[in-house]
Amino acid sequence: MIPINRVKKNILSLIITLLIILGHGLAFALETQLVDGIDSQPTPKNEIPIFGQSLFQGTFKDQPFNGFNPDYRITVGDQINLQLWGAYSFSATLTVDPKGNIFVPEVGPVHVAGVQNGDLNNFVLRHVKRVFKNNVQAYANLEASQPVKVFVTGYVNNPGLFNGFSSDSILYYLDSAEGISSQSGSFVDIKIIRRDKIIQEINLYSFIVDGIMPAVQLRNGDVIVVGGKKGFVTVKGAVQQSAQLEFIGPYTQLGEMLLVIKPDPLANFARITQVVDGVKQASYQPLTNAMTTRLYPGAIVELVRDNDIHSISVIVSGELDGPATYVLPYGATLEMLMTKLKFRENADQNSIQLYRKSVAEKQQVALDRSLDALQMEVLTRQPKTDLEKDAQKDNALMIQNFIKKARRVIPKGQVVIANNPDAGKMLLEDGDEITVPLKTSTISIVGEVIFPTSLVYHKKYTLEDYIELAGGFANNANRNELIILHLDGTITRVHDRDFDNKLGNRLRPGDEIMVMPKINSSELQVTKDVTEILYRIAVGTAAILSF
Repeated sequence: MIPINRVKKNILSLIITLLIILGHGLAFALETQLVDGIDSQPTPKNEIPIFGQSLFQGTFKDQPFNGFNPDYRITVGDQINLQLWGAYSFSATLTVDPKGNIFVPEVGPVHVAGVQNGDLNNFVLRHVKRVFKNNVQAYANLEASQPVKVFVTGYVNNPGLFNGFSSDSILYYLDSAEGISSQSGSFVDIKIIRRDKIIQEINLYSFIVDGIMPAVQLRNGDVIVVGGKKGFVTVKGAVQQSAQLEFIGPYTQLGEMLLVIKPDPLANFARITQVVDGVKQASYQPLTNAMTTRLYPGAIVELVRDNDIHSISVIVSGELDGPATYVLPYGATLEMLMTKLKFRENADQNSIQLYRKSVAEKQQVALDRSLDALQMEVLTRQPKTDLEKDAQKDNALMIQNFIKKARRVIPKGQVVIANNPDAGKMLLEDGDEITVPLKTSTISIVGEVIFPTSLVYHKKYTLEDYIELAGGFANNANRNELIILHLDGTITRVHDRDFDNKLGNRLRPGDEIMVMPKINSSELQVTKDVTEILYRIAVGTAAILSF
């Protein structure tokens, strides 16, 4: 008979144990609710998702791979179902021993390690036929692969050692580790290490986009290492799926990123904002041109349909504090931008310069048209005498050399906004560039002078004084007229009768005195055409092209 005190003592111990278990259960339940609450937090609506982050949601770890592809190679620990029938009968599941063999009765050990699964049946049958010449058939198939334990480490959510089979893919093991860390893990830098050697490198983008996954046969002790997050760019707008995309290397190209994130069929322009060498840059260009654009880590690319533009990017530089790029609503005016700019103390606010791509393109078209006309004029002129023929030949050669050089110049596309009370109402265009120059006290003199240079501005100096300080006119100088290019983009043409006069406000600090070349041509029309082109180049590029 059991003593009453012992019964009471056992009951008391049981109650205490149950309380402990219930307490642990309650704590576990509370902890689980807390974890579930954290894990189930939705991604902020404005946050661009990381490409591939939805890949690991338990789908792979809950479905281990039980089938075997034909290329799977038999390894130690695999289980092979073998059946013999006919004159001799046998049926059993055989395990591949540490030497890589299975033992077949009456036949002996058969070394199957390394044999491809697709060849296994014929391989075993050939060995059986060496003993049983007739009336015995064999059927061998892989029933189960070797159980293995694989380490998963690096930038995963739950690193550890996980059970599986050698036939399971790395997706099974990554999913078992609760997937790649979306904040710090890489989807393009995954390595499988065996005995301190890398046996496979895997880029999951190939699997996500094209369904390509290397067939790696894992072994006990293999290590799957997920590298740290690489450089990434953000692609959004008119694409099939906005996302942050990784790349390996110092930069990538937009075309490579669009192989992963497919663009909308109607997307035809790209707005690219990025920091290059510490300077924030923005561009807006046709998609066909942007495909080879270099993208650096942190770049933001927005694909747009040209009838779908809601904002523009304007680049600012010079004597300013603040951002190098302003994103403004479509239809923004120059005045709206000016209210956002923070000018430095020495900024010349009266000489703000605006450069526009569309204006540069029009200047280029006009220049090319003039050059085409000049070329036609020279090539089609018919000489009347042998003397004219020789002169025209030399003249044509000279003009052709000039045209060749002129076609290489690139207009700057400056829009003159000075002295215009309505300039603030002007609509800005995407890609406009605003430059605020520094207040200066110098005058530059360029072109056909002996020593092109910059000189300190003196209000009492005349043009003749500045020319003398630059060494005087060169032999090929046009001494009849000079051009003064002001910082604000306006120009002043001064004839020789005013060279020795004080110009007052017509010559200001920061101006550029441009001495044009003299046209040495015997043909009046050619001289006129070349002069027009020279002046167009000087004003459009702020440079003198020698003739």
